[in-house]
Order: sequence, then C-alpha cells, then structure tokens
Amino acid sequence: MRRSIPLWTAVLATTWAAAANAQTDIDVPRNYALTNARVVVAPGRVLERATVVVRNGRIDAVGDRVQVPAGVITMDVSGMTVYPGLVDVASRLGLPAIQTGGGRRGGGGGDDAARGGGPPPEVNPGRAAVDVFSPADDDIAALRAAGVTTLGLAFDGGIFPGRVSAVSVRADDSGKLVLRSPVAQQIVLGRKRGAYPSTLMGALAYIEQSFADARWDAQAAAAFERNPAATQRPEYDPEHRELQPAAAGSMPVWINASTMADVKRVIQLAQNIGVTNYVIVGAQEGYLVADQLKATGRPVIVGLDYPNVNQVTGRSYDLHVAPISGDDSVKIRADSATARTLRGNAAALAAAGVPFAMASAGVTPAQFRERVIATVEAGLAPDDALRALTVTPAGLLGLGTVLGTVEAGRLANLLVVQGDLFAKEGRIRWVFVEGERHEVVERPAAQGQRGGRGGGAAAAAGAAVATGDWTGTIDAQGNQMALTLTITAEGSGISALLGTDMGSTRLLGEQSGPDITLRGTFSTPDGEIALTVSARITGNDMQGTVGAGDMGNFPFTARRRGPGGSGTFGFSGGIR
Repeated sequence: MRRSIPLWTAVLATTWAAAANAQTDIDVPRNYALTNARVVVAPGRVLERATVVVRNGRIDAVGDRVQVPAGVITMDVSGMTVYPGLVDVASRLGLPAIQTGGGRRGGGGGDDAARGGGPPPEVNPGRAAVDVFSPADDDIAALRAAGVTTLGLAFDGGIFPGRVSAVSVRADDSGKLVLRSPVAQQIVLGRKRGAYPSTLMGALAYIEQSFADARWDAQAAAAFERNPAATQRPEYDPEHRELQPAAAGSMPVWINASTMADVKRVIQLAQNIGVTNYVIVGAQEGYLVADQLKATGRPVIVGLDYPNVNQVTGRSYDLHVAPISGDDSVKIRADSATARTLRGNAAALAAAGVPFAMASAGVTPAQFRERVIATVEAGLAPDDALRALTVTPAGLLGLGTVLGTVEAGRLANLLVVQGDLFAKEGRIRWVFVEGERHEVVERPAAQGQRGGRGGGAAAAAGAAVATGDWTGTIDAQGNQMALTLTITAEGSGISALLGTDMGSTRLLGEQSGPDITLRGTFSTPDGEIALTVSARITGNDMQGTVGAGDMGNFPFTARRRGPGGSGTFGFSGGIR
C-alpha cells in the first residue's frame, strides 16, 4: 500500500553551466555546396579538404574532386570541419511525465499539469511517443544549437509506457517531423499507483506474465482462425494485443535500467520473457557490470544524466566519520572521485567492448553537449563519442541507411564546426537539418563577463536567475502543500534550502539557462527518500516537478519573494 506524501515535496533544480545558444537564419530547404571543408565522413574516416553538395534535403555528393554544380549556394568553410548531425537516441523532451516507479530517476519528460489531468497511465503499450510529443520551440532550437538533428523519443516511468518514435529536429510542426514510428516497445521497472503491481517484485512478475499472455493470445487467435468450428473464440485484450510484436520478436524492446542492480535484473528479465532483441536504456552504473553487459552482446544506451554521487551503489557502505567542524575534506575528495567515475562510464564500456549510444535521458538541451564533452575529457575517445552519437543510435532507431554519416544519398543532417566538436573551445557555426540551414549564434555574455558558453562568467549569470527566496505550492494528487525555497550560489552551482511545515532539507544542483535541477534527500520515519526537482524559471515565476522516488512526480509552482515578485511566507514551520 502506498505511503501518504509528506508535506515537504518541492524543490528547485539547478544547473548553471551552459550558456545556451540562439539560432537565426532559418531557410527554406535550399541547395548548398560546402567547399574547402575538412569532412568527418564517419568515425575514423576523414577527408582533409573536400566539398559537400546538398540538394533537396539530401547529400548529393561528397569528395575531394566534386564539381560545384550551378544553381547552388556556395559556402566556403575553409578551416572548419563538417560532421554528421548528432542523434539523441533517447530523449524525454516534450513527452508527458509518467509515474516513476522506484528507480532513482525522475520523470523529467514534460509537464502534464500544463496539458491538463494527472500523469498518464503506467500501462499503455500501444501509445506512440510521437503522438504525445509537444516540445517548446526554444528547446528544439537549443537542441539544434547543440548539434542534435534527430531525436529518439523514449518515455521515463510507468511499466509499459508506450513505444519509441524517431523525429527530425526541423523548423516544422507538421507530420514531416516523423522519421519512424514505432521504433521499439518500452518497458520500465515501475509501479502502479494504488494497485498491483505496487512493488518491484510485483512489476517484474507483471511484465513476465504480460509477455506470456501476449504469446498465448496470439497462439489462441491463430488456432481459432485455422479451425473456428472446433476452437473456442479467444477474448480480446488490448494490452496483450499491443505487446504481441515485441513478444514475437518482430519489434525491438527497450528496457530502462540505471543502477547496477536494475541492469542485472533487466538482463535476467530479458531471458525470462524470451526477448533477444533488446536494448538497456540508462545504464548510468554500467561500468560496474561491464563484463555482464559485454556477455549479452546487446547494445546499451548510456544516459548522460549522472546520478547523485551519494546514491551510487556501494556509497552507503563507505566507512566515514564527519568532522565536528570545518570542511569534510574526506567526503569532498570521495565525492569528486565518484563524480569522475560516473563521467567515465562510457569510456569504461568502450574499453570493455560494449556497443553503446549516448543519450540525454533527462539532461536539458543546453546541457547535452557539455555532458558529451565531459565524457571525452573523462577518457572516451572522440571517434567512440562520434560513433555513439551518430552511427550506433541511427541503427538503433532503424535509420542506419538514412542517418549517421556524411555520404551521398543520406539526409543532409550536417554540422559545420570551427574547431573540435568534442572540445570546449569548439564552436558549432551552422546546423543543417534535412537541408534546412540554421546559423548558431552565441548569446552575448552579461556586461563585464567573458564568453557566451560555459565558464565562470556564465555560471554567475545563470545563478543570478535562480537565487533568492521563493514561495509556492505542490500539487500532490489534489492536495495543495505549501513550500518555501531559498536558493543561493554554491561554488560553480547552486544550493537550496527547502522548507515546509513538516521540516526542511538542503539540496544541491545546477542551472542551465532558465532550467534548474536540484537533488538531495529527505528523512522520514521510514528512511531516506531521494528528491529530484526540475524546474524552469520565467522572470519571477517558477514551474516544475518534484521527483520523490517511488512516490512519483508532483507538479509545483512558486514565485520569487521580494522586488518584482509577490510571494510571501505565510505558513507555520517555515525553513529551519
């Protein structure tokens, strides 16, 4: 039976790092010739001086002896490098938040309150992600600015939340965006709210039984069609019917798993339900089970949403006594080492020979390229990073002959980069999405600050957006709960003190443009509950969700107190 929600759940999440890019010069698809370019055709294949011709949204020709045809716009990109457009293979952007069942990941995929009604059902295997895809224009522009030209849309939360879709990141809201749907059936080790299965063990049993039932229903239907006179007419079950392609092996299965334990469970689950064509999505602790992942022979989608260092498997068993006063230097060093290990997850999988793609999986568009660069700095070879963002994800989406390389006949999804794509100093200058050209212009830094992308100045500017006192309410399934939130700059990030009439807790996080993410824990008589708060700030207003472990995700709104805001503190308890 589900515990009642304590009156503490609201938090603000922050990521200060990336200075977002703006885009201009969106053209109707035209014909181009990119001349004098260094072209990275594919990982390990480079033309040092070549021409790329784009016609009607396709790559028409690539090579060092290509003649520039008449009637095209010639762009001399001397000193720059042309890369294939990046593929974010498992994005939650623009998707509704679904009940999160007991993993440490929050929903982060969208705001259902804005769409009306509560979170969608946990079991809806036939729902196509593209049918509920509703991104903000600014987010799509930010994705293009980060070099992403294709999205795989994958749900987070629930049990059978739906099916993966693939879309193009074009400046077009029509059906032209859809590249492929469905791509795969999704499975998440979630729970049902107030009903079976409400535990992890129950969820595993439910998934196994559902696949067995789907196969049985398919066999019963086939037997009835062969001999209706002697066979009982089978009952129609829509859930089982939608699962039949996955159960029969004709549709790939993507299974979400973040922790070491969940990755092991998923490997066993795939065997139990008789699925061989599966992909593990998340695998943030994949480095702890790299040998087992290698043994499966299956690819992995590595999420770039790093877990809180205090939640990493095994950290709770570290023997450590905090000092009575002063900085806890031992814990600070241990946290830094764990953070480096998490950033090196992809490199560890590459070293073990595990095929993998990388995906945002909850990271904001403004953070995406930063996290990719961090994985390279943590030891991932640039060619492996490029493969994990182009060739491998294109194949997982069933678009391996359409995307992923700079070759004639493929969609003209291209990046023109000054410098190295996987270096902080690299600058994306133009992004082509199916031949549509988008110029990427860095937003100017605030007066007196240097740089428009990352760095301490950008951090200070970002932190100024979130800092201050906030007051608001959390909607916990119809129960309005008051909250206060005091946000301050904390080194290169931010910290927040969350208070309600049930107590207070401290959160740490980051800010990226208007988006913040905060993480921490809240102590209850039943133990520690991990909190993840994701929010967006517009002026003096804040709107987002609070993830509270197996209790789910709850929308909240808040307003800044003081000049420019009208929020007031008016409930007992407060921040202590």
